[in-house]
Amino acid sequence: MKQYDDIIIGFGKGGKTLAAELARQGHKVAMIERSDKMYGGTCINIGCIPTKTLVHAAKLAPHGVSWTDQKNYYAQAIRQKEDVVSLLRQKNYDNLTHHPNITVYTGTGSFTSPDKVEVSLSGREKETLQAPRIFINTGAESIIPPIEGIKGNPHVFTSTSIMELKELPEKLAVIGGGYVGLEFASMYASFGSQVTVLEGHADLIPREDRDVADIVKDVLEKKGITFRMNAKV
Repeated sequence: MKQYDDIIIGFGKGGKTLAAELARQGHKVAMIERSDKMYGGTCINIGCIPTKTLVHAAKLAPHGVSWTDQKNYYAQAIRQKEDVVSLLRQKNYDNLTHHPNITVYTGTGSFTSPDKVEVSLSGREKETLQAPRIFINTGAESIIPPIEGIKGNPHVFTSTSIMELKELPEKLAVIGGGYVGLEFASMYASFGSQVTVLEGHADLIPREDRDVADIVKDVLEKKGITFRMNAKV
């Protein structure tokens, strides 16, 4: 069993910032992260950085070209996104692992007592860590609605998994007209997909002012996006 001053479960924005500060103060810190694709957290890996990289690429997408050229450009944009994310992910990993007071464990952590965490590493290897303070920084995952036929469907994506899609979809339906759904709708329409947004309410982005929401809808419709309001999926 290895002893630490602090254990942090989750290598996200909060966890990495806290780890760096505690280590600066001289604490011996253990950082536990379940996935080697999530060093640095949501923004770097599956949020702000990859989406904005793709949004920028979509704005530069060629128009009036063949569908093959559109698909090739999209594939190139996905590769560029992966390069950017990989670079920043590695930088975040190095920032912690190069600090003498921080040890990063890639595996799933679980409590075995109030001050002990067992980490399941690759294979069957396990490591038990102990610390007087343990911080949980595990974040959140997308909610999959209980729609009939959605479970295990290879044609259904979340905002995370669609950014791993290598081939541009000819047609795309977006369930939900919130800001995340509209960002992806706008992005894929710019890449050349035929996009339909299915919104369960009578109003688009209902939390926003009506004049703002109406302008957004008008801009996106001019982009070729179709909206179906009051849609029950």
